[in-house]
Amino acid sequence: MPSRLAAAVALLLIGAVADIASTYVAVSGGQYVEGSPVGAALIAAFGLVPGMLLTKAAGMVVIGAPVAVAGGTRRLVATLMCAGVGVLSLATAVRNVLFVAGVWP
Repeated sequence: MPSRLAAAVALLLIGAVADIASTYVAVSGGQYVEGSPVGAALIAAFGLVPGMLLTKAAGMVVIGAPVAVAGGTRRLVATLMCAGVGVLSLATAVRNVLFVAGVWP
């Protein structure tokens, strides 16, 4: 059985790939607007893929810093950072697919 950290890293990788791919399709398809102001600024400054990867790194800091300050172990912090950004990335990918399909306004 894989560890929670390994499962969280897998979730992060799957979510990041799904988010980047669906955002690329949404951007190339028309009038897509990045929902996050931080993401929009980073994408505008560094390009689509580097900007999205930097956005994911910023999300990991936002999730992990409070847990670390509260005394969480390094393993717990890493697990929560990866799982949190992975889940958010998957949710964003679903939103992007709905946008491209014309279901999301």
